[in-house]
Amino acid sequence: MSEKIKNAPVAVVTGANGFVGSHLVTLLLNKGYRVKCVIRITSNLRWIKDAPVEFFDCGLTDVVSLRRVFEDANYIFHIAGVVAAKKSELFYEGNVETTRRVLDAALGNKNIRKIVMTSSLAASTPTVKGKPATEDMPSDPVSTYGKSKVEQEALARTYMDRLPITLIRPPVVYGPRDTEVLLLFKTLKNRLMATVGYTEKYLSLVYIDDLVKGMLLAATSEQARGETYFLGSAQAEYAYSELNQTIADLLDVKPFRLRLPHGLLYVVGGVSQFFGQFGEKPPTLTLEKVKEMTCDSWSCSSEKAMREIGYAPATPLEEGLKRTIEWYKKEEWL
Repeated sequence: MSEKIKNAPVAVVTGANGFVGSHLVTLLLNKGYRVKCVIRITSNLRWIKDAPVEFFDCGLTDVVSLRRVFEDANYIFHIAGVVAAKKSELFYEGNVETTRRVLDAALGNKNIRKIVMTSSLAASTPTVKGKPATEDMPSDPVSTYGKSKVEQEALARTYMDRLPITLIRPPVVYGPRDTEVLLLFKTLKNRLMATVGYTEKYLSLVYIDDLVKGMLLAATSEQARGETYFLGSAQAEYAYSELNQTIADLLDVKPFRLRLPHGLLYVVGGVSQFFGQFGEKPPTLTLEKVKEMTCDSWSCSSEKAMREIGYAPATPLEEGLKRTIEWYKKEEWL
């Protein structure tokens, strides 16, 4: 190991092989960090397999193993979690109990300057147009996933007197390597624009580059200790129709507009959930997912992060979508 690398700050990333984690790894390496990646032995490492990082395939099940990984760590970015599951208890195991083991493994470590934990906008509450959620609003999640994230946050706060922890709540994240929002791009490319319900819906978005830069700011800011931040775009909310139309324009298609009543979505969600229990993977559409989709708005304000840690999301929606489409086409995903 060269002297330069030996003296570099050490960052540990859980969930490093995922969409957000892999982009964060790239940023950390570009900033001169020595990076350790906690993965499962079955992980697909396609985005980081050739990166100059250290891999630890201990997963998040064993405190003793994690303690060895963390022993020289200055920063821990805990991103790994469960976003879809067939049983509710799996959300709590994947988001709460794994977090407990990460924090237990970090206790007593004097090298750690900050632990950045990734929560979600789903841990907040549905909003209305023009009134995005702020960090001081009470949580009222509508899904088991959101409730598990609330419990994850509550657990983290019980450790804040002993560990330097910052919580971040991203909204919908999009960009190269993402597979979740990809479905929307594919649907529009096939000339179908689906509208949920009979009134406009709103949401917050964040481009992946802006998000990971914000995560690093949260890690390196002393003021961020013990705080919670939404990390979204400079524009707090976007209309679904604006998002759909911008993507359609960039794809140069004129899609057929299909309105989906809430009742119909609940029927489809119920059927999908029922048959999904027999498959290997959790279903994409469930009754809880429909409940989230039919809310008027899921939006958040990033003003606190901008004011306190200098968060400066710089990617306009059209530019971020353009870069994403170009990457999808290059990888033949679209």
